[in-house]
Amino acid sequence: MNIEVIDKETLPRYRDLILPYIYEELENCREDLADENYICLSGTAENDDGILIPIAALVMLMEANGDLAVLSIYTIPEHRRQGIASELLEKAIFVSRQLFVFEDGEDEEFINLKAVYRLSEKFKNPFEEFLKKNNFTDFYLLDEHDNPQVWAAVEEIRFYKKT
Repeated sequence: MNIEVIDKETLPRYRDLILPYIYEELENCREDLADENYICLSGTAENDDGILIPIAALVMLMEANGDLAVLSIYTIPEHRRQGIASELLEKAIFVSRQLFVFEDGEDEEFINLKAVYRLSEKFKNPFEEFLKKNNFTDFYLLDEHDNPQVWAAVEEIRFYKKT
């Protein structure tokens, strides 16, 4: 698998791998996606003809307070359970560490990595397995009246300043 950055120019190639309302938000950005604090990565693999095709995509937002929000993550079914989404998430966290701006005098910071989701039981359980595998530790029911219910998951990450 190869990891590639998704930018405004290549965004249409990943339309089917990104939640529609998130795709629309990205499409309507006036600036480059990175300038808007998005980290957008894709996983690609060679097909039988040797052509790289998209197999996974991750869209993450770096919030003003430093927290990270997973907005969309998806791997096509025939490539699931191979660690592709986990690798994209790991790479996005690495990138966000490099971009993080510490306050004066600070050399470490705790950052929340968050995911909010509303999935049927068929998809909720595997997604939560993925989140737990990737160190999400706290799960909160946000809206029990909706069906399916709205959940949030949080992982705390420590960022250290490079010296």
